[in-house]
Amino acid sequence: MGEVSAGGRLDVVVSARAEIVAVTRCGLEQVRARIAAGLEPVGVRELPVTEALGGTLAVALRAATPLPRVDTAAMDGYAVAGPGPWWRVHEQVGYAGRPCSVVLAPGEAVRIATGAATPLGTTATLRDEHIVTTVVSGKPVVLRAPDAPVRDDTRRQGENWSTGTQLAPAGTRVSAALVSAALSAEAETVTVRGPLRADVVMTGDEIRAVGPLGPGETRDSLGPVLPEFLRCCDIESTGLWHLADERDLLRSWLALKSHADLVVMVGATGRGAADHLRTLLADLGARIVVDRVAIRPGGSTLVAQLPDGRVLLGLPGNPLAAVAALLAVGPAVIDALTLRTPGPTMWGRLSDAGVMAGDATRIVPVQQQTGGVWRSTGPAHTPHLAGLIGCQALAVLPPGTGRGTLVELLPLPR
Repeated sequence: MGEVSAGGRLDVVVSARAEIVAVTRCGLEQVRARIAAGLEPVGVRELPVTEALGGTLAVALRAATPLPRVDTAAMDGYAVAGPGPWWRVHEQVGYAGRPCSVVLAPGEAVRIATGAATPLGTTATLRDEHIVTTVVSGKPVVLRAPDAPVRDDTRRQGENWSTGTQLAPAGTRVSAALVSAALSAEAETVTVRGPLRADVVMTGDEIRAVGPLGPGETRDSLGPVLPEFLRCCDIESTGLWHLADERDLLRSWLALKSHADLVVMVGATGRGAADHLRTLLADLGARIVVDRVAIRPGGSTLVAQLPDGRVLLGLPGNPLAAVAALLAVGPAVIDALTLRTPGPTMWGRLSDAGVMAGDATRIVPVQQQTGGVWRSTGPAHTPHLAGLIGCQALAVLPPGTGRGTLVELLPLPR
């Protein structure tokens, strides 16, 4: 190998630093775009719809049956045949979920409950408040009330949807509403990507989960609650591991077999003496998708695809920085891995932000005030989450943000 002059070495160092600065200045929208383009989606699977909550439809959801499946009464009242009055009232009552043997001829009626299938021969269902009953020759007679509107309270077969109707397109998040609609449509299974599962790792010699603290140790105040924040991003935690700052230990842990889709690692993402993750990922041949983000806190966040296909989401070690980074980039990771159509962004207007200087976007806790405006709760300290108490969201403040600016909001778990 030829010699490199002192000037050449300086050029290499300057070039490397320039590259780091360029990556560091990668804004949040650029980071999200990189994630969308750079991650391979997870595989497709068919699940019972009740087990798919938090996943993403890979195939459109379609109704397997019409709704209603048959004509039913929308209100308590009478099923009637013909224009009325109805001189014969059957003794049987039509109840929801029970068979009714009545067949109506013109001029006949039968008492019916909400949700009951209308008998054969029914031309309309009249609600109780629109009819009057009287007795003629000792027999009940049903009449339309003089001031009642002429309307039919029958829910017709297929009124809501017919067989094959698309209820949600591919790319839709499987929400509680979608699960309910699928059950109403007799769609017992759905084809989805996800729901996603993550192995969660807390790193750091100084982090203690249980027992009294020793000199220089700090309590793990994030690990026990991190699953709640992950759930906001539709990530289900498979378990929590604590690892010391040892390169070989970290390598051994990453080599363990896992059925999870992601590794969420807190700590070890910086460039300090005890941070081994970046060099380890290079040794393993992982593909770095995002290396640092221009946000404060949370700038050391990284996203990588491991050789076995799992995605590693590396979060800073300080609790607030980890939460800010997770809520800022986590949804983009989920969208990319499941090919989810991104949901609408939540926006709010700030009442008290000063103009933000510098290249980094700041992320601060905010509370909603009367009138719908948002107010920051003051400087947030990263070593704890006390600054989130009473807050409903984190506000994303790009450089130049000032009072009254409309900014993106990242909802916090309640």
